[in-house]
Amino acid sequence: MNEDLAAALGAIALFSFLAVRSWANAQRREREAYYKSEAIKKLAEMQGTPSEPVLALLREALKPPPELPAGMSMMGPSQVKAFYKSETLKRIAELKGSEADAVLAVMREDEIQTARRVREGLKLGGLITAGVGVGLMLFLQALIPDMPVYLAGLIPLIVGGVLLAYAFLFATGDEV
Repeated sequence: MNEDLAAALGAIALFSFLAVRSWANAQRREREAYYKSEAIKKLAEMQGTPSEPVLALLREALKPPPELPAGMSMMGPSQVKAFYKSETLKRIAELKGSEADAVLAVMREDEIQTARRVREGLKLGGLITAGVGVGLMLFLQALIPDMPVYLAGLIPLIVGGVLLAYAFLFATGDEV
């Protein structure tokens, strides 16, 4: 009976995780599309004509991602991202003068935004994990009041605290 319960809980946890991950990816894609459309609107509202490097960067951003070269489909996401970044840097190296500066400024801004999103994710993850620790401590204390099993809730509480401390103290703060 316990094995069936464990299998059922495992299946529920797995499919809950998959549902949340799918939803989060859909939300991310929706936000990216929204930000691209907002950038295009702002470009359309600009006074005068935008510079050619800005237009070239927007054209590049609006293109669908190219197919991966043979053999790259087996690589992880970080390796694929590194490949695309190196390809972008090669294209920037081919640009001249102020064109390259404009594109690099946009890339720096993107890196700052990415770092900020990571810090905000660490903060949120720390708060959630610490909340789980407090909830677990309360639940275990109410479930088994005679034994100090509630102290098991200190583990996620401390992990959440460490995530928060890292996010506030050690994560890079590049935004100006």
